[in-house]
Amino acid sequence: MNTWVWTKSKFLGMSVGVVNVGEGVIYDLEHNEEYTYTLPSAYGRNILTVPWMELGGKVTLGCAKTGYSASVTFHTKPFYGGKVHRISGEMKHSPTNSVVCKFSGEWNGTIDFSYTNGEKKMIDTSTLPVIRKRVRPPQLQGAYESRKLWQNVTAALKLGDLDTATEHKRYLEERQRSESKHRAETKTAWRTKLFHKKGEGWQYGNILKKAENQETVL
Repeated sequence: MNTWVWTKSKFLGMSVGVVNVGEGVIYDLEHNEEYTYTLPSAYGRNILTVPWMELGGKVTLGCAKTGYSASVTFHTKPFYGGKVHRISGEMKHSPTNSVVCKFSGEWNGTIDFSYTNGEKKMIDTSTLPVIRKRVRPPQLQGAYESRKLWQNVTAALKLGDLDTATEHKRYLEERQRSESKHRAETKTAWRTKLFHKKGEGWQYGNILKKAENQETVL
C-alpha cells in the first residue's frame, strides 16, 4: 500500500474539521490489481466540553483493471437526533454502469450488503483482526521521525499536562519555522530521504509493487 495525504484544518465553532487531501493505492500482488482510494474528513466535536471524533464526507475506491468501483459516504451526526459513524454507498461495474450492490451501516460496527441478484450479506468490522503497527523504538529512530520528534509532547499529553505539551509543541514549531527560513535565505533545497515528489503528492521510494518486481527480475 502506498498513500500520500496532506491536511487542511478549519474551525467550525465548537468543532474542528480536518480535510484529508490525497489518495492511496492498494496493490493486490496476487492478482496484479491496483485499487485507488480517497480518504474521509475527520471532525473533533465538542472540543470545549467532552470531545469526540467522527468521520465525514464521500470517498471513492476503484480498480481500473477490473472496472469495479465503489463510492462511500460517511455521514456526520445531525445536530438533533441521529446516529454516529453511519455510512452508505454502492459498488458498480463502471464499463456497464451497472450497480452490483448497495450497503449501509456503521463503519466501526455492522455493515449490511444488498446485491442486485437478491443476495444479502453482513460483516461486523468490530470482529475483524487488528494488526498493530510495528515501529522502531525512539532511540533507534532518526532525528526527524515523528514519534521521536514529538515524544515529549506525547508524554505530556498522556500525563494530562497540557502546559508542558504546549511548551514542547511551540518549541518544535518555532524550530521548524527557523529552519525553513534559513533554507529559503540560503536557497537550500529540502532533501528527502524516503519519498519523492509525484504530481501533487509524494510517493514512497520502495513501494511493495516495485520491490516485488525487483525480486521477479532477480
